[in-house]
Amino acid sequence: GRFVASFNNKLFREQIKVITIPAVSCDGGPTCPSIHFTDMPSVKNWTHIPVDWAVVNRVTVGTSATTFSPDSVCTRAQFVTFLWRTLGQPKTNLRENPFTDVHPGDWFYTAVLWAYENNITLGTSATTFSPDKLCSRAQVVSFLWRIEGYEKPTNTGASFDDVHPSDWYYDAIMWAVEKEITSGTSKTTFSPGNPCTRVQCVAFIYREFGR
Repeated sequence: GRFVASFNNKLFREQIKVITIPAVSCDGGPTCPSIHFTDMPSVKNWTHIPVDWAVVNRVTVGTSATTFSPDSVCTRAQFVTFLWRTLGQPKTNLRENPFTDVHPGDWFYTAVLWAYENNITLGTSATTFSPDKLCSRAQVVSFLWRIEGYEKPTNTGASFDDVHPSDWYYDAIMWAVEKEITSGTSKTTFSPGNPCTRVQCVAFIYREFGR
């Protein structure tokens, strides 16, 4: 994919990066990229290939040598780091860290500053990112939508009882449905406030970048 980063600060030039992300196939046999995970979903499960893809592309290496923890809830720091790795671990030109809860020694430090610099996240306040806070479904979809430049959805016909035009995440969710990144948790619900599991987060990223 071809990704363009534009900055309000005139000191920073527009950046263009082309990322080639290989596809993955798996029959569940001994060549399965995720065979070392004891908690891996079955190859027949819809989440299996997205996890394989994430492992091959070093988006995540799991929670241990033998576990992926698919049903554990993803934190904000984890998801932003997944995105950062997906796009090739780009450097950040940000010279000043606005967040008091993100420090140079943190494993997610560069990922968070990159996300802030590129308007993927503005944090949970002017001075906090809340890295350990659980990432909701609405937040995950919004991060992906912002990477694509806040693209306006052309079809807002999706009908979710729990998503309304006045919601801050409305355009992001309509865009994600239009791009077939998600179809919601049912025909009439998206469950925007529900925490997003690790396997769901990986699946969303896979549908955006891996198919």
